[in-house]
Amino acid sequence: MSPRIRYVARLVFQNLLGLELRFTHDKEEYLLSTLPKINYSRDFLQSGIYLQCAHLLFETDISEQELKPGQYKGVPTLFQSSQQSHLPFDPLAASFYLVSRYEEYMPFIPDEHLRFPAQESILYKIDALSIPLVNAWAEIIADLLKEQNPSIEFKKPQYQFYNSVDIDNAAAFLGKGIFRALGGYLQDIISLNFRRVLARSRCIFIGEKDPFDTFDFVLSLQEKYKFQTIYFALFGRMGQYDRSLTRYSTRLQRYLKGIADFCEMGIHPSYRSNDNYDWLEEEITALQRVLKKDITKSRQHFLKLKFPSTYRNLLQLELTDDYSMGYASEHGFRAGICTPFRFYDLEQEIETPLLIHPFPFMDGTFIYYLKQKPADAWPIIEYYIETYRKYGGELIPIWHNRIYSEKEAEWEGWNEIFEKMVKAAV
Repeated sequence: MSPRIRYVARLVFQNLLGLELRFTHDKEEYLLSTLPKINYSRDFLQSGIYLQCAHLLFETDISEQELKPGQYKGVPTLFQSSQQSHLPFDPLAASFYLVSRYEEYMPFIPDEHLRFPAQESILYKIDALSIPLVNAWAEIIADLLKEQNPSIEFKKPQYQFYNSVDIDNAAAFLGKGIFRALGGYLQDIISLNFRRVLARSRCIFIGEKDPFDTFDFVLSLQEKYKFQTIYFALFGRMGQYDRSLTRYSTRLQRYLKGIADFCEMGIHPSYRSNDNYDWLEEEITALQRVLKKDITKSRQHFLKLKFPSTYRNLLQLELTDDYSMGYASEHGFRAGICTPFRFYDLEQEIETPLLIHPFPFMDGTFIYYLKQKPADAWPIIEYYIETYRKYGGELIPIWHNRIYSEKEAEWEGWNEIFEKMVKAAV
């Protein structure tokens, strides 16, 4: 049995529909069985449900696929099939194509950070990025099974909500050393930002709380609405895109320890560690040493994912969960699914133990890429909450500690939307 078939069948039938699963190659055994059954092949049989298969799940190489987009009952589809099939498309091949991130193994034109752009994805091209198609296709299969087997019972996933916060920069002013502080003053004066000069001085000389220290705000809402937050801390070497406090900073270490007393903490691997395994190992080891806890969760800084190397590195370092599956520039479902799934390594043709947790949107997408005001983003956020509830998804949006401060004009009003989101999502 093809490992691709086993992987996607377990995902669809066991994880999404809660069914027991059994495979057979024996035609006679299949025909005699009185159990609910699906014939997934190229040969039509007068028994059970016939899903005409595409070739994808029987292949062992990675090559350009003819995706054949279509529609069925208002739901976008891929891998259209013949009229003999009970469905006019192959939902298993389509699901595998999306969750394996098959298209990201193919040549593509990267963005400025060498990431796979949303605009290159098939879901963006068929205007289906905002739909968890794998979950929708599983519902279609469930309806078909129920139609032929009225007594069949499904056990679908339960909706869950978690908040998540990326700490790209733990402090606006404090703990950065004399040279960075002087450089900050100089930059503020040159830009005539005297309000920031005053705020910086109050923190450094009077002892006011740093504006990026927003943990108390999140904690107060956690206690009010009873939800959990996962924090992801940048703990790497300084660099162009890694601008937090040095990991040797006692202020940073104290700050992260305080958060870890109330929330789960994961690593936010630095920008450059995506291409440097030794640096990644160094960052995880250092954070574990400071927190005196095992680090098992990860979200890539700048959402830098490279298939399959990023996930192989995490597996080698014994991380169990990653939360990077989404786009920076667009909201939606990068892998076409709103529930966690295991990473399938296409080059090695194996299902791995690494659990991938997709996210639908982040604050920075609305603010920096789509240039939206908080009120304009709310209907989109509300749509995703409803969608996750419908399919029993695991809703994990991304927020940033600095944006909770509302100290920049473009950050103003987002705390109100955040609380509104939490209230609707819990």
